[in-house]
Amino acid sequence: MKTIFTLLILFFLIALPALGELTDADLNQIRLIVQEEISKEIEPIKTDIVTLKTDVAWVRGKFESIDQQFKGIDQRFEGINDQFESVNQRITHATNVSYGLIALIVSAIAIPQIIMAWRSKKDRALEKQIQTLAQEIETLKQKQIIQP
Repeated sequence: MKTIFTLLILFFLIALPALGELTDADLNQIRLIVQEEISKEIEPIKTDIVTLKTDVAWVRGKFESIDQQFKGIDQRFEGINDQFESVNQRITHATNVSYGLIALIVSAIAIPQIIMAWRSKKDRALEKQIQTLAQEIETLKQKQIIQP
């Protein structure tokens, strides 16, 4: 029993520091240690942030200069686009003039051909009339010769 009692006392002595509470001084000391560690870790991060900000500002400046260059290129392309539109209008005008000239040439060739075809049709009709009249005259002459 003595051994059990000594073991119990020994276990309680070992467990006593675990039941101890932190004082305000201990907490302040812990806070100071944590703040020192944080400040040691934050300083390189702050310098990295500053360098990143300067790098971003430099890249932004480069992008602005590139934007200015692209604006100049866009203005050049607008001028070229206007030139293409004027050339397109000229080509359209030349095409329309060509169509008009082709129509004039076709009409200059076709109209006389149509008139000639119409006259030849008229002439054929007259020739048929002449042939029928000639046949009638022949028949009348033959009748007159037979019946004097």
